[in-house]
Amino acid sequence: MKIAIVGTGIAGLSAAYVLSRAHEVELFDANTYAGGHTNTVDVGGLAVDTGFIVHNRQNYPLLNRLFGELGVKTRPTAMSFSMSCGCGTSWSSRRPWRAGRLLIEIQRFLRTAGGADVRGKTFDEFLSAEGYSERFRWHYLVPMTSALWSTAPGDALQFPAELGVQFFRNHGMLGFRRQRWRTVVGGSQEYVRLLLERIGVPVHLSRPVGAIDRHDTGVTLRLVDGSSVAADAIVIATHAPTALELLARPTALEEKLLAAFAVTANEAALHTDVRFLPRRRGERAAWNYQSPGCGVHTPLPSVTYSMNRLQGINSSDEWCLTLNRT
Repeated sequence: MKIAIVGTGIAGLSAAYVLSRAHEVELFDANTYAGGHTNTVDVGGLAVDTGFIVHNRQNYPLLNRLFGELGVKTRPTAMSFSMSCGCGTSWSSRRPWRAGRLLIEIQRFLRTAGGADVRGKTFDEFLSAEGYSERFRWHYLVPMTSALWSTAPGDALQFPAELGVQFFRNHGMLGFRRQRWRTVVGGSQEYVRLLLERIGVPVHLSRPVGAIDRHDTGVTLRLVDGSSVAADAIVIATHAPTALELLARPTALEEKLLAAFAVTANEAALHTDVRFLPRRRGERAAWNYQSPGCGVHTPLPSVTYSMNRLQGINSSDEWCLTLNRT
């Protein structure tokens, strides 16, 4: 069969990796590069990731299997979190004893949230029912939830508590034993390079697809440049809203499922400005959240990733990746 794949992120590339063993495959992408959310920047000979950064073996079993087959080298990374608020409160998991009374509530949450009754409750309702303080709301749960999902801090407390606690549990964030996270040596560009070498199929970059027509004998891709491509089958490896836009005649079920998803755009800036990190060097963590103040609702979270810590970069400069502060 001739199979067209729209999108060259990890979903599209891994689909091509498997399907190309038995079928004729072509890849299409609107971007000028393959890789989707991977984006490794070369700064003075250092490969710094600004997209996909970390993974672990428990939550990413198929990705780890793929890395093993491709020979992708990975290394351990240290995950830690800090929070600085405009009210003057700050804490870091690297120096947890400095959190004072907040630490008692954090420990209580880590110890008991997994067994609490969270059914049908928002995080706000759960915290009220369990007697957590405003301090815990604004200096732990909102920063952590907002940073994890890159969502508006004002929406964090309305997040379904059952789904949130399940996520914390699945990622080893409850209790006091942590997941062991890893990062790709040489940046995530390495797995994209190795995948493209192994697949060895045509990759059409800067070729955005405008519409996808399905018919009895296969599918037709209508490209934005006016050309068209015929195929026997198609894999749409894009965000759900984009997939819905591309389908010329979506079914009622496709409309219902794909329209249920939304995406959030986050601005990312790579820099060496340490003002976006905690002032005390010993409190600088892998993830560093900054809040303008307790209860202040900003449209998007402000998080700075310490790439030196996450990727093990040996540099006199503190390479930082900051979201939503450009």
